[in-house]
Amino acid sequence: MVNYVNQEKFLDWYNSVSKVKTSNAVNLLKKVHQQYCDTGNSVFTVPADKSVSGNDEHYAFRYEDIGCCGASTKYIYF
Repeated sequence: MVNYVNQEKFLDWYNSVSKVKTSNAVNLLKKVHQQYCDTGNSVFTVPADKSVSGNDEHYAFRYEDIGCCGASTKYIYF
């Protein structure tokens, strides 16, 4: 299970820097999690060709996996 903390702040940032505004916050948050799982990097990037500024835009977050007794609860803090 993944819990997102202060995701409104991230979504506001994303919509301010991306050419394409998110219409599905859940899918975007899943993309953040998947990118972290794939790379281990706790910085989400909007590439230059998809950003309003024409530059790569970055948003750092904190990832925490609290495992206990075989269970895993993940947190992404924005």
